[in-house]
Amino acid sequence: MKPRILLVEDDESLGETLKDRLEIDNYRVTWVKTAKEATGSFKKDAFEIVVFDLRLPDGNGFVLAESFLKIQPKLPFLFLTAQAGAQERLKGFELGAVEFIPKPFHLKEFLIRLERVVSITSPNFGKKWKTGNLEIHLDSFLVKKESGETIPISKRDNALLALLLKEPEKVFSRSEILDFLVGEESFPTERTIDNAIVRLREALGESSIRNVRGVGYQWTAPIAPLV
Repeated sequence: MKPRILLVEDDESLGETLKDRLEIDNYRVTWVKTAKEATGSFKKDAFEIVVFDLRLPDGNGFVLAESFLKIQPKLPFLFLTAQAGAQERLKGFELGAVEFIPKPFHLKEFLIRLERVVSITSPNFGKKWKTGNLEIHLDSFLVKKESGETIPISKRDNALLALLLKEPEKVFSRSEILDFLVGEESFPTERTIDNAIVRLREALGESSIRNVRGVGYQWTAPIAPLV
């Protein structure tokens, strides 16, 4: 799973293109076209990154960024705008923008620079999660309970869990899982997967992982990044 992005862009064509491309790369994207919509979405949902256009039908990206920072002071954000003179760039970086990308731009460049924002601001994103009253620490190979008790997770089981959490909405086929686990065990089999799922459910709850009969497995419990 990649960070959730709030995309504030009033250009219909560009907004749709960016949303579609980012979702192909497994980002979770909420696209809004006005400052009012952006404010409503930001107050309702949690976002790890915000992409601001400067010129909006009902406001200004700088003002919007300032208002968001009052709510979430460490919010990573970047500007994507045709208003990219020296004065605008300076103001953007003074506000705390990690990137300031002038329009027009190459889509590949935007994706590379966005990845840079993620690597700088959220280097551990995807390694720690919260589900119910449990914490998943993929980097430490354990599940932590509210009481402080920890449940160790083996390297192989941890790899399978990381795969399921990468795209929680996806049902991973047994063949996909086996391909991913090659190297974790010399000769992985479907029985290896079944046993790993049993152990993960014991640690995380029976309803955490869904078995799609004849296909494979899917993560189903509520999940959120642990920050």
